[in-house]
Amino acid sequence: MHMDDFGRFVRGDSVAVEGLEGLNLTGIIEEVAPDGSVFWIREDGGMSRRMVHVTDGAEVRRIDGLRAAG
Repeated sequence: MHMDDFGRFVRGDSVAVEGLEGLNLTGIIEEVAPDGSVFWIREDGGMSRRMVHVTDGAEVRRIDGLRAAG
């Protein structure tokens, strides 16, 4: 994933993250860094908030049609 790839996501996007420390998860993006190098996700069904950095090697995709209100 290139340094600016996370810049295509915005707060409220519902995403699937695969391969993050061996985990697969879904959740809502809470914030994206201005340079697109990192974002924070609130995991579905849980209270966890995770930071995902481009160097983590995770694959991230938007779950079409889902965007949180707000």
